[in-house]
This record gives sequence, structure tokens and C-alpha cells, in this order.
Amino acid sequence: MDQRRKKRRAVLQNIAIVLLTVSAVALCVQTQLYNLGGSSAFSDLFVSAAAQKTPSVSGLSDLSVPVRIAVSGAYGRWADLSAATGSEAFSTPGSLLMEAVGSAGPVRECRTEEFRAALRTGPDAGVSVYFDFGSPLPASYLAGLVGAEWTGGAMNVRRVLLEAEGGSVRLFLWDGETVCRACSTALPARSVEELAASYPLGSAWFAFDQPEACGHVDPYSLFSEQFTPPPALSASGTLSDVSALMSALSFNPHTNFRYAEASGAEVVVEGERTLRIRTDGEVTYQGGKDALRAAPENAGQAQTLVGVFQLLSRLLATQGSAAELYLQDVQTSGSVRTLRFGYHSGGLPIRLSSGSCAAEVTLDGQSVIQLTLRLRRYETAGESAEPLLPLTQALSIARRYPGRELALCYVDGGGSASVQWLAE
Repeated sequence: MDQRRKKRRAVLQNIAIVLLTVSAVALCVQTQLYNLGGSSAFSDLFVSAAAQKTPSVSGLSDLSVPVRIAVSGAYGRWADLSAATGSEAFSTPGSLLMEAVGSAGPVRECRTEEFRAALRTGPDAGVSVYFDFGSPLPASYLAGLVGAEWTGGAMNVRRVLLEAEGGSVRLFLWDGETVCRACSTALPARSVEELAASYPLGSAWFAFDQPEACGHVDPYSLFSEQFTPPPALSASGTLSDVSALMSALSFNPHTNFRYAEASGAEVVVEGERTLRIRTDGEVTYQGGKDALRAAPENAGQAQTLVGVFQLLSRLLATQGSAAELYLQDVQTSGSVRTLRFGYHSGGLPIRLSSGSCAAEVTLDGQSVIQLTLRLRRYETAGESAEPLLPLTQALSIARRYPGRELALCYVDGGGSASVQWLAE
């Protein structure tokens, strides 16, 4: 009997030794992967849950961009100054835009005066739907936002117009500066006319409609009597979860290769990659090519852009915010592209007091070689909005900045963000 007990005890001891050995090996492998800046599937198993709770972004149509919309007809205009792609307010006009872009014919150059003429109102005017995306963006990107594909060649677009002419709809694409193009579409004119009939025209106007009162601001400054300011937002830049942010960038949260600078900024160095986290919530990353990929090699522009959004979403998920990122600008030089992003809430852009963008990502191919993210947490501060400066006073102040566009934005003053008129 004693011999049997000894054998069973020996077997159990051997099993315990094997289990401890396997655990030690797994821990060692995990540590080595972290120290190497590993981004493999195995190391991803150890990413914190906070970093994995990200919005679902699988394509361009899942992204959101603030857009101002104006519907014009014989009896005047209607406008929405705080819409966003993907919102309910954008749904019906956005569907028309998707059909127009998807059925666009050959593109021709046109003058900006032709664009303006298509926006006219009055008894002899046609019906039109106008979209202003705030800054020039690749046409292929804007098409992807509405679920369409652009085949008219490379160009940047800020302002888009659908004009009912005869029995069909013309599509105008303008970068807001010098390049304007137009084309026919397969969209019937009645689709735009029926849309216009569903809005109460007469409550909005462009600056060029009232040259005496508004002639000193950008002609395409858009105003509406029906705009109701949303509540102010509380704002903060404190980083709530450094470990989750490090994991989202494939850094080891437990690394020994980290130190604090005299300014209080925390610096993490892993191989050729450097992460700097400032006390005000600004995060900067630098790394060599292939150290951090936004998309697989040879991925297209759309897939790479979606990958960048997914990366930024993982970083923002460590903070939590009522605001979203949107693409503001794309600059390309050879294989290197720089993407700049802003925050928006409820369709209104949020301008930082520093004048900086919310995020800037530099890509070499599909590799992220530099990233700056200014983490801001925005939450609704209450149900009531702060008083908005009357338009007449805003126009008077704008005389100091002739030619600039007068528009509504949130202004982040540090501890809060409220809606204000800005001459930009």
C-alpha cells in the first residue's frame, strides 16, 4: 500500500513540475515578445480589455465627417449647419449623393461661376443640394463615405453640388479654391426636386445672397435662422489608462525601458521605436518602417486609411469621449503620406485653443513612422447651451478678417468647449 501511495505522489509531483515549467516558459515568451515590441497574434492575447473596446470600423462608410448641407429652390434655401456623414440628418441627402457619384459620367473642367450659378434661387431657378465637407479631401475618400466608388480620376473635393437640370442631375465637384469639375449623372431630376419639397425653404442663406450685410466674409459662408446651439462640452486631457495606450501601440506596459523627463513626460523606448506621453495628454510615437503597420503591404489607399482610423480608435478607446475623429487633410510626397485629423461632436468641428490638429499620422507606404495624438475627453456638460453671439455682432467682428469664412465650431478653451462663431 505504501508503495502505491508513493507512486501516486510521485506522479502528481511530476505533473505539478510540468505545469509550472509550461507556465514559466509561457511567461518568458510573453516577456520576450513585449521586449521586442512584438505585434504578433500571440502578444495580442495580452492586450488589455480597455484597448480592445473600439468602435467598429471596417470600411470608409463607417467613418464620420462633419458636413454643412443646403437645399435650394425657387422659394429660398434651407440649411443644416451641424450634420455629419452617417447621421440621420445626412441619410436622405447622402443617399442622393451616393447615387449621383456612383453613376457619374465623364468629368469636365468648369468655372467656379458655373458652380455659383447652379446655386441660384428665384422663380427661374432650378433645385439643388449642396454639401460642404470643410476642407479639400480626396474624391475617392468622400465617395467611400457615402458607400460609392469614384472613377473620375484623382482630385480633391471640398464642396459638392447636385443640380436638377432638365430631366437629370448634374454633379459639381469643387476643391473650394481653383479646381472645379462637373459631370452628368443617371439620377433623375425629380429625386432632387422631391427632396427639396420636404424642407421648409426660406430660412437660410449664403453670404453672397446678402452682399450688403455679408459681403466682407467668404461668399460661401452659410447661415440659418433655425440653428439651435447644442450644450457645451466639458473637456480634459488627462490620460486615464497609460498601460492600455501602450498596449494599443504594441508596447510592453511592464517594460523597464521607460523613464520620466524633467517636464513630467513619460518616455518609452523599445528598439527603434519611441513613445512619449506628456502630462497634458499629448502622445507622440516614432518608429522605423515596418515597426507599426496600419494595413498589410500593398494595401490600397482606402484600406490603409481605415487601418489608421482603427489604430486611432484603439488609442481613443483608452480615454472615452463624446467626440469623434475625422479626416481634415492629406498631403503626399512620394511614398510618404501625412494625414491630419480633427475632433467633431454632433457634426460641429472642435477647434483646439492651440490651433493644432487632434492627430497627425505620417505613413511610409503602410507603415506608421510618426504619430501625434492630442487626447481630449469631451462630455456633455448639461442640457442648456451657452448663449451664442448674435450673427449681426459676429459679422461686425469679422470685418477685421476680410475674406474669411464665418462658421460655427466648438472652441476648446481647456476645461470646456462651447459653440462659437469663428472667422477661418
